[in-house]
Amino acid sequence: MGLFRPYDQKKPASQPVPEPEPVAVAAPVAAAAPKNRPTPTRQQAQAARMDALHPKLTRRQATAQDRAAADKKRMADLQAADNKPERVLLRNYVDSRLSVTQFILPVMLIAFAASLASVTVAIVTFAFMVFLYVIVIVCILNFVLAWRGFRRELATRVPNASTKGLLMMMISRMIMIPSWRQPKPTIKRGQPY
Repeated sequence: MGLFRPYDQKKPASQPVPEPEPVAVAAPVAAAAPKNRPTPTRQQAQAARMDALHPKLTRRQATAQDRAAADKKRMADLQAADNKPERVLLRNYVDSRLSVTQFILPVMLIAFAASLASVTVAIVTFAFMVFLYVIVIVCILNFVLAWRGFRRELATRVPNASTKGLLMMMISRMIMIPSWRQPKPTIKRGQPY
């Protein structure tokens, strides 16, 4: 521009010339190491990317991977089934009550061991067998009463809910010692649910 307009080049002497700002010097770039190999073709590059996405597994690795995926799916299905409102209500109904049936496993184990220990005395063995039958009858009555109470509770809290599979779930949960129950109890005995 100064070539065609010479009067623009005239600057007053009173204005100081601004000093240029210091420029940060970039670190020297290291020289790239030689490649020592040819550039891969497009087909080779795509094959390498696909191998990274879909690695070739040995039979053992593939079996382990399939087993882990099946376990993960099964656990997700179990958790989805356990989160149904009728199952949650059943668990809370059983866990909030004290039942005779939760003591059946240790009592039967002790009675069975005692009956084997006293095999030489017939009357003691007979008494233990009668005791076991009485325990079984009491547990069956407990199951019947608990099932009737639960169905009444289910009808009021979750109407039109299916009871399929709930009776066996109730029996197995009532028999199990509370600390062994799965899923773990979320409420304590006597708490409202």
